[in-house]
Amino acid sequence: MKNFYHILGLSFEPAPEQQLIEAAYRALVKLYHPDVYKGDKKSLKRKISEINEAYDTLSDYKKRQDYDKNLKKVQIEKSFQFTDDEFEDKDLFNSKYIDEDWEIALLVYPELENIKETLLKYSSKLSFQFQFYLLETKEFNKLNDVENRFISAFLERKFGTSFEIKSLSKFLIENNYQKNAKYLNKLIQVLGTRSENRIIKTFFKQFPDIDDIYKNQQYKKKESYINFFEKYQNYLLMLLVFFLITFIFIVVSV
Repeated sequence: MKNFYHILGLSFEPAPEQQLIEAAYRALVKLYHPDVYKGDKKSLKRKISEINEAYDTLSDYKKRQDYDKNLKKVQIEKSFQFTDDEFEDKDLFNSKYIDEDWEIALLVYPELENIKETLLKYSSKLSFQFQFYLLETKEFNKLNDVENRFISAFLERKFGTSFEIKSLSKFLIENNYQKNAKYLNKLIQVLGTRSENRIIKTFFKQFPDIDDIYKNQQYKKKESYINFFEKYQNYLLMLLVFFLITFIFIVVSV
């Protein structure tokens, strides 16, 4: 069963709003314009057909309801917390393509260039899709949210829904361990992410040097969370007490 959400570059969970589906569709139509897409005409026709099929279903309330039920049923029956999507996108795009509107956006949001470079580590398709989506929706004020949404959807398509595996794959890609990410993707294609513990154990057994670097980074993250809590714990406790008193007051009043 085709995952129409993945075809549009979206995640099934949480359920995307209709506006997001429409924007993602329009961005993909621009992405597969002959000026941008450099693959053969046969591939282009197939891609456009898939995109239109996905949009036709997800943009119709009744069709989407029925489709979501079937998709969820297939996921439960097959227990498929996995992906069969290869890590490397085979689509070819014109790397020199720059939209005039994008150049204007860069004047106001110069950080866009850094974000695009980060997304390029994932795939050129993701980078272009991000560009066209922003130009379509004008959500430049939500740059980080849009970036995270696209990355999360990409990781779900390529590595499944396991939080641990998605965290590891994100680390690998953004730290230029693309070959290792490709190996992780292959493990998941064969075994599925329901075997996440064994997959991660096997992966680090193959690449012990990455194991040390990754664990060190995770430790630093935890340490920063602890430092944040310690720094603001008094404010957090005061806020908790405030909500507790408010809740008691409401209950007593009723």
